[in-house]
Amino acid sequence: MALTSVLSVMLRPDKARAYQQCVAKIADRARAKKDPFRWTAHQTVGGEVGMIHFVSEAPDWASIGARDATPELLILRLFGETDGARMLDEMSACTMSARQTTGRDRPDLSYPPDTKELARERAPFAVVTTIRARPGQQDACEELIRKIAEAIPKVDDPAHISTYQALIGDLRAYWTVRPLRALGDLDRHAQPSDLLSRAFGAGEGGLVYRTGLEAMESVERSLVILRPDLSNAG
Repeated sequence: MALTSVLSVMLRPDKARAYQQCVAKIADRARAKKDPFRWTAHQTVGGEVGMIHFVSEAPDWASIGARDATPELLILRLFGETDGARMLDEMSACTMSARQTTGRDRPDLSYPPDTKELARERAPFAVVTTIRARPGQQDACEELIRKIAEAIPKVDDPAHISTYQALIGDLRAYWTVRPLRALGDLDRHAQPSDLLSRAFGAGEGGLVYRTGLEAMESVERSLVILRPDLSNAG
């Protein structure tokens, strides 16, 4: 079972630059030491700005257990007890809140890019949609996401989505990731309601869309940008 962990950090507006400088040092040290722990950093530029998300992947829980369980342990290992502790204090003073979420891949709810395409290029932007289902309404939420994934190739829409379901964190949460090579890609991507109507007809597509929205307690779409300088992606 493939797993994806996301550490989401809300920065203090006046401390954002200092925090990013610390993370850049960590990423530089990890790359220099060829550290096996890999992550990508993504900054929110549309939606709830002031957020940075650190994303790491693992094939299973045993793999997660074999690596540093917390960012603190990684920093102490890379910089030693004295310098590492000092850096942790600096970073703590820069943050307002942090949240760790781990989810499993849901390929049945996805239409991801081709693996060769993924290996060739990391998308510099992505649209991330976070969904919280109402109690007992997970099936209806999943049906909406599934139908959107099915509709994309039916109408030759250029979009791709990968879907994840939370296992640690909010257990009624899902999130989808739509990679973008450029912001102009959004001009060519159909909105979900139009996509469903074109693929399945106005009647069926509209019903799936309305039922899915009613099953959601909340839904939020964000635009994020990849930060290679804050990443150790290998």
